[in-house]
Amino acid sequence: MNSTILPSLPRILLAAAALSTLPFAALAQQPGQKPADKAGKSDWEVMLGAGGLFQPDYEGSDDYEVSPLPLLMVNYRDLVFLRGPMLGANVLTLQGPRPGDELQIGPLVRYQFGRDEDDNDDLRGMGDIDDAIEIGGFITYSTGPWSTGLTLFRDVSDAHDGLTAELSAGHRLSLGPKLMLRSEISTTWADDNYTQAFYGVTAAQSARSGMQQYTAESGFKEAGITLDLDYRLTENWIVTGRVGYKRMLGDAADSPLVQDRGSEDQFSTGIFVSYRF
Repeated sequence: MNSTILPSLPRILLAAAALSTLPFAALAQQPGQKPADKAGKSDWEVMLGAGGLFQPDYEGSDDYEVSPLPLLMVNYRDLVFLRGPMLGANVLTLQGPRPGDELQIGPLVRYQFGRDEDDNDDLRGMGDIDDAIEIGGFITYSTGPWSTGLTLFRDVSDAHDGLTAELSAGHRLSLGPKLMLRSEISTTWADDNYTQAFYGVTAAQSARSGMQQYTAESGFKEAGITLDLDYRLTENWIVTGRVGYKRMLGDAADSPLVQDRGSEDQFSTGIFVSYRF
């Protein structure tokens, strides 16, 4: 296992893309979920920040890297939101039987970064996977400190032609006037187009890379948990520490990229500083 510092723009944006899908301070709940403490705020809510994330250099790898990354999140009146490379809108909001219970549904557009065989020696001969434009949608339900959601994405740019679905559940726990613990568990299903693109090994790739040929079918590709601890320095400044763990599943876990050259266990940790306007 090794670690490197890769400050290149594509790698920074890729890390930011991963970050934008997880709970982060007030603006990064489930897609569509309104911030818990937004009452009395203006129509616009913006969060800017930066930090670093220590994580595998590609999904399934056992080599780790430190990626510096920016953070940009915008929420307008709980109707339109931007989280890194993901843009969404709450087109339907239904109130539940109790105050604070809420169901939200809406569309999503995401710029998803691909994979470069130069990212790691273990990828040599596998070729590049282009960046993708993905469209999809979400449905979330929140009640008190609990939230759950389903997010769907489909590639429309002929990069991997795949479909993914993520099911997640989150919880917020106040540990004091300045501390908030946020947790999320999630699992992701992918169709055979996606799994073959990222985990399959064609005959040509086998000849170039030395790995055995492998066909990856659809199924759940991972499950994991993420914990964020937010410390509110002031009304606007927040420091967040993060730890996460994912376990590769199904045909993704059985891929030679994971079994022979990587690991089913995927860890991450990071620290971030953000300013909320």
